[in-house]
Amino acid sequence: MKNKTLWKQVGAAAIAAAMVMSTVPATPVQAAGGKTLAVSSQKQLNQALKTVKGKNAVITVKAGKNVKITIPKGTYKVTIRVVGKKAAVVNNGTVKEIVVNSKGTVAIKNNGTIKKVTVQNAKSVSFSGNHKKAVPVVVNAEDVLMILAAPAKITAKKDVNIVLKKGAEKSSITCTKNVQAQVDNQTKKAISVKIADGTTLKVESGESCTITPKGKKEDTSGEDKTDEKDKTDGKDQKTDDTSDGNASSGSSSSGNSSGGTTVETPSKLTEADLLKQGYQLKWQDNFDGAFLNRADWNVELHEKGWVNSEWQEYVDSDKNIQVKDGKLLIKPVETVNADGTRSYTSGRINTQGKHDFKYGYFECRAKVPTGKGYLPAFWMMPTDENLYGQWPKCGEIDIMEVMGQETNKAYGTIHYGEPHDQSQGTCTVDAKNNFADQYHTYACDWEPGKITWYIDGVKFHEESDWFSAKSGQGEVAYPAPFDQPFYMILNLAVGGSWVGYPDDSTTYADQQFAVDYVKVYQKDSYDENVEKPVKNVILREPDTTGNYINNGDFSIAENLSDDKNWKFLTTLDGDGKAEIKNHEMVISTVNMGTADYSIQLVQPDVPLQKGGTYKVTFDAYADEARTMIADISGPDHNYTRYWKDTKVELGTQKTTYTYVFQMTGSDDANGRLEFNLGNAASTAAVHLSNVRIEKTGYEEIKEDTTKKVLADGNYVYNGSFQEGKNRLGYWDITKPENATTEVTGLEDGRRLKVVSPKGTVVTAGQQGLALSEDTEYVLSFSAQANEAETMTVHVAGQKFQAELTNEKKNYRFSFHTAADLTDKNISFDLGLGTTVYLDDVRIDEDSLIKNGSFNAGMAGFEVYCYTPSNVTYVVDSLNEDNAADFTINDTGEADWHIQLKQTGVKLEQGQWYRLSLKMKSSIDRKVSYALQRDGSTHKDADGNEDWTPYCQETVDLTDEYHTITKEFQMKEDTDPETIFNIAMGAVGGEQITQQHRICMDDIVLEKIKAPEIKPEETGKDLLTNGDFSDGTNGWGINTNADQKATTVVTHGGIVFRVINPGVYDWDVQLIQNGFTLEKGCKYRVKFKVTSTKARTIKLGLMDNNCQEWYGGADISLAEAKEKEVSCEFTMQKDTDNDSKMLISMGKINGENTPASDITLTNFSLEKITE
Repeated sequence: MKNKTLWKQVGAAAIAAAMVMSTVPATPVQAAGGKTLAVSSQKQLNQALKTVKGKNAVITVKAGKNVKITIPKGTYKVTIRVVGKKAAVVNNGTVKEIVVNSKGTVAIKNNGTIKKVTVQNAKSVSFSGNHKKAVPVVVNAEDVLMILAAPAKITAKKDVNIVLKKGAEKSSITCTKNVQAQVDNQTKKAISVKIADGTTLKVESGESCTITPKGKKEDTSGEDKTDEKDKTDGKDQKTDDTSDGNASSGSSSSGNSSGGTTVETPSKLTEADLLKQGYQLKWQDNFDGAFLNRADWNVELHEKGWVNSEWQEYVDSDKNIQVKDGKLLIKPVETVNADGTRSYTSGRINTQGKHDFKYGYFECRAKVPTGKGYLPAFWMMPTDENLYGQWPKCGEIDIMEVMGQETNKAYGTIHYGEPHDQSQGTCTVDAKNNFADQYHTYACDWEPGKITWYIDGVKFHEESDWFSAKSGQGEVAYPAPFDQPFYMILNLAVGGSWVGYPDDSTTYADQQFAVDYVKVYQKDSYDENVEKPVKNVILREPDTTGNYINNGDFSIAENLSDDKNWKFLTTLDGDGKAEIKNHEMVISTVNMGTADYSIQLVQPDVPLQKGGTYKVTFDAYADEARTMIADISGPDHNYTRYWKDTKVELGTQKTTYTYVFQMTGSDDANGRLEFNLGNAASTAAVHLSNVRIEKTGYEEIKEDTTKKVLADGNYVYNGSFQEGKNRLGYWDITKPENATTEVTGLEDGRRLKVVSPKGTVVTAGQQGLALSEDTEYVLSFSAQANEAETMTVHVAGQKFQAELTNEKKNYRFSFHTAADLTDKNISFDLGLGTTVYLDDVRIDEDSLIKNGSFNAGMAGFEVYCYTPSNVTYVVDSLNEDNAADFTINDTGEADWHIQLKQTGVKLEQGQWYRLSLKMKSSIDRKVSYALQRDGSTHKDADGNEDWTPYCQETVDLTDEYHTITKEFQMKEDTDPETIFNIAMGAVGGEQITQQHRICMDDIVLEKIKAPEIKPEETGKDLLTNGDFSDGTNGWGINTNADQKATTVVTHGGIVFRVINPGVYDWDVQLIQNGFTLEKGCKYRVKFKVTSTKARTIKLGLMDNNCQEWYGGADISLAEAKEKEVSCEFTMQKDTDNDSKMLISMGKINGENTPASDITLTNFSLEKITE
């Protein structure tokens, strides 16, 4: 999570918001050097099974809309991976494992033998067949529906719904820690359910129940909740729907749920209740259980200070998050540490990925804590923050926020835009209806183009005017960003830059954020064809003297606490007073506070015209020399400065101060003059008089319409079809009447869609791009056609052709502009007599790796996650300088389970390259990167995929950025479709289940001259740390996830405790690379080795990508006898300055290999002859 900029505001400060991340499954890149098979038809499967018979292999079944395959009779050492939308698998043979990773439904019928089924992702999995023995089924997917009509031994690692039908009588269920199972037993026998503590419960025939992690069995058959909650009548409320500048992001909470589609008729019809008559109840959580329903809610984990300088750490603890007596309770916990300091924990929960909604009426009933520094909140963030960009561009809806020190006032806010903007309303209740003393309902009605806030059914704020934009780029079509799915958050913050911080009066043990229920209503449909309201700004005239300041001579005594003319404000520990006397405003400070606006005198409603020149004058002095800050801001536009903050040096003699500025923003009828006296070096009283703002001139500010390169490096405007009328801003479309063009909806990714009959001409283009002469560029886009056709693209006077298919594909063309460039246009010929889709059109200056700075978001990159719930990501522009930021909950069991990749990198045979990038991790861990062949398109005659690496490295990360540089030569044939890949899964076989972050940035690949390689001295040891006196520095250790081996460094060496040698020699390895082997030279490797069991190990000298063999030997070891190894070889290949030595201790040459302890000592590698 990123810290937000501290935004200066009336009486308070700072925007709080959450960084939300998204997951986008893509195609995996096989670990370099590995082999897999992919099939999508029965014929391909039959061929694949013949190819791998008798061998260990993985076959991926890429299911489309509806694919059915049958595994024929026979014994196969294969794992079948089922991916896609819908699939049916019939097994008549014997297979090692079936892995389900589907977006939809999968049916498995087992008439043979399946040793294991693993469900990684799916909506539902049905399991049937004529087998008699229960098949082990591991459920890793969240909230999947398992329908059993055959015996299965279920191990549920995530919350699961299980329906047992006839044929599943011999089934059993085991739930791991914190897992809940909903079981519907439709068989005629009882089914046993074992929970993590060993307790076994029985689900009787015909019984439907929920098995909780604490061993409780809750009946769910026919459950219908009709509990009527207490209501407040909304009397004595004061509302203010003007933006007063106070804003923040909220907090979160949790509970158990039920859903439905019945219209709920309230007992009291208020304005909000009337709205609900057209709505249906879509989801609710009444928190009636004994624990938080993890099928509905995620618990967020965040460190102290993660956002808004808050004091609490968000944890997953029943001390902080409780469900009790029909309420969700989020409690703050204060801990006195051993050194006397104090630390704080709290709770934050959300529905992301479980209950996401686009539009609706969102309501909770809650009671807030009281005490300085508390900030409870009910709010919403977008499910996919990357759609429009990180906060605030993505949008945020704060339904309710209440400060603990002011619990009779609630805030409702939206945040949006770049620059950041907001709209906020407040609702104040009387003492008897205090938000901390009674339950109140807080609601938000979100429709296309309008958001309305309610408390106890009474409207207190409404907004329709907002925007979505990125600096240096266009504005996305309205009603973005509030036209995408959002999820709900409940949390309780302790301290922060807006709410302030607890003091001695704040208590903890007796405080909680209590939530009675959360409900979501939606209409059957919404009309998204809305237009942004047109602002008609009316600027008032000045007084007869030309002054826009009211009572600028202080001739009239005023109430300085109301909203008329002058207003005096204090916040953030500021204390003082202001009064008008003798035609002066006298401001006295008791406590200067912590911010310049802690002591503040303002006058709002100052009209300012775009292009106008204004003169600000005032007389001022102080009781002793001091400073103050003066400015004019826009409260309705996040307090943007129209006249910048200006330090005023005050003396003890009255002085006239004069300043001139031009209004460059849009017309604003509500500019605000501010005098800020807080957080200064002096508390001396300040005297002001004769305050004037006069308009002295006007000069039209003309917009520069010349096209420039956009901030993300793209030369094409609106290449993602998000901007302007009908989302076609900047595009010139020519077409006949019998052809149609439109931009598809958000669900389809908003692509340009063209439908044309045969023989029609349809073009989409732009003119006057900011292309330069004699420059290398690359044009890229994605396209698709219902029928295979050739599409022609014209750019900068050149022509390219893209062969379109019925699958969405990415296209890339490099071009060099002429020295006398006159044609700076681009045009696509889209009249192909079929339906054509076009999206993500970009022209960038040519570079081998595109967008390595991530200034264009994730453009050019793909993210893959084997289990999507394990990782979220965002391009972080708040704490980082546009870095790719991954939050990983579980790496999975293989390095390729989490990846960032870019395709289409061109590497030329014989060329030397330098790859550089910087990375860091919040915990110490390894990641690997590679430039490698695309195995999905490079296959041998048998269909085996070839993922040959051209450059590959494993690196250690810490919490500080580490710049990684690798120079290498492309030794293979030229490959224009190389994949660049960063693997963040279980690198080196180490699975990590601790939540952590990885950031990466500044990825650059460039051509370089061949480095000069100096000959090494004869007799010099080429290895680093061969005696392990510096631990494992310089060495790499590989132990595959399924092969368990541990290592211990001893005096002079290292011990490998090989528990399982695996199936390949490389499953357990000791590695060192980075030394030079010269062609024609002779070398000697020496070391000592002992094994507790007789076995063979392998010594190998190879290139860094393990494609070229330089020398080595198989080494036979007797039981418990030390062997001194000396192996000589001559380097026959070209000189390699990045050679690798490997000691392989897995299964050598397929021989039976026992578990053993292997001790390796005293390594050396010397050149013995030139």
